[in-house]
Amino acid sequence: MSLLAVPIIAVTALALSIFSFIFFFAITKKHKVKFAVYESQVQALELLVNNLQLTNESLNNALQALSVKQEQANNENAIISKQLEHRIKTLQAQITSQQDLIAQLQTDQGEDKFYSRAIKLAKIGAGIDEIVAECELPYAEVEMLISVYQNKTQG
Repeated sequence: MSLLAVPIIAVTALALSIFSFIFFFAITKKHKVKFAVYESQVQALELLVNNLQLTNESLNNALQALSVKQEQANNENAIISKQLEHRIKTLQAQITSQQDLIAQLQTDQGEDKFYSRAIKLAKIGAGIDEIVAECELPYAEVEMLISVYQNKTQG
């Protein structure tokens, strides 16, 4: 190799080294900028995650409060339902009792009409057959009515 070849190789090596250093410096600078961008994005995402966690906690607390209120409302509704069921049963019993009383009064009133009419007829001196036919009462009862009212008018 010649003496001239050594400085050319050295200059070439030096130029390649300088070029490599500049290239490496440019790439490093470019990557630093990208790294800074990524770092700011990570920080923004961390803030977003923190906000989401706070919102989640707040929503969980609100949900728990609503759950407690719902449970209280369900308990109150159960108590009210039991009270209403008791009232309904009481009212149904009263209605049944009143219906029985009405039916009894209607039956008694119907019989009373017959007896009232029979008494009136006995007072005016109607005969047993006439009262039995008109009032639809048993023969023995009409005989008893006539004997009671004939004793009153005679006595």
